[in-house]
Amino acid sequence: MSTLTPFGIAIRKLRLDKGLRLLDLAARLKCSPAFVSAIETGRKPIPDGFVVTVGRAMELSTDQLRELRRAADRTKKTVTVEKLPEDQRELVAAFARKIDELPPAMMAKLKAAILKSSEDDMPFKRKRRGIFVPPLSTGVIRDYAEKVRTAFVEPSQIEFPIMDVIEFKLGLVFENFCFDVQDKATIGVEEGRVIAGKNCIILREDVYEGACGGNGRDRFTACHELAHFLMHREVAMPRMRDDADRIYCDAEWQADTFAGTLLMSPRHLRLFSNSDHAAGLCKMTPAAASVMWTKYQSEGRFKVF
Repeated sequence: MSTLTPFGIAIRKLRLDKGLRLLDLAARLKCSPAFVSAIETGRKPIPDGFVVTVGRAMELSTDQLRELRRAADRTKKTVTVEKLPEDQRELVAAFARKIDELPPAMMAKLKAAILKSSEDDMPFKRKRRGIFVPPLSTGVIRDYAEKVRTAFVEPSQIEFPIMDVIEFKLGLVFENFCFDVQDKATIGVEEGRVIAGKNCIILREDVYEGACGGNGRDRFTACHELAHFLMHREVAMPRMRDDADRIYCDAEWQADTFAGTLLMSPRHLRLFSNSDHAAGLCKMTPAAASVMWTKYQSEGRFKVF
């Protein structure tokens, strides 16, 4: 689980106050964004001399540096289970001891509780089913995506600034929100992850850097994970959707529908000459833009122009 440590909270606040992304601070520190994120979330210990190095890189005042040192002193590497009921603490301990002995089928079911994007899946053409969630129609998801867009950008803005929203703005809306960047050795083939019940979005380091750099596929992945965070993180007792369940109950389908709408808003369709033109202005892949273009045509959204 990713959660901000006292040091992470302090450094993140200083970073956001100065308008610095993880990518920006990492560049100043001459390290990777995943390394900085791992320290913020307590997955790595604070290196010797790191506080001073950060202070210089961020040009902190004496008082700011003093507060950062105090936060570092309060930070400890712990696994917090004391608030769990006794039977759940026993279960956590037993699980840790037996995890290597669990059969693959059971591990697959456990992984179904984690919402994620995988690098071998293509938006709108995913090989795997998502978890079963309450049904949402295309219209409802599009309306919700439009409300999210309205909350963060001006109506005339075409490109949705997904990384600005995740890094700088979600924390203003959701208390204790945590954004985490993990390297491939840690997260594996998953491009992103939202853990059920937690106020956290995780992106793989290369996806994060790509999204910050305007890569269409990576921007879609970030929007997809935002959809899981907003719509699915409170889903209890999840199971994988089976053939008898409607596609509207598939978490992956819902997240793709949300992400596509967020990136290519129907309010801007009159400004696009074709799907490739839309892809360039919306900073999404031509393939995803083509799918959205076709869907909007089938919904009759071009008839109003």
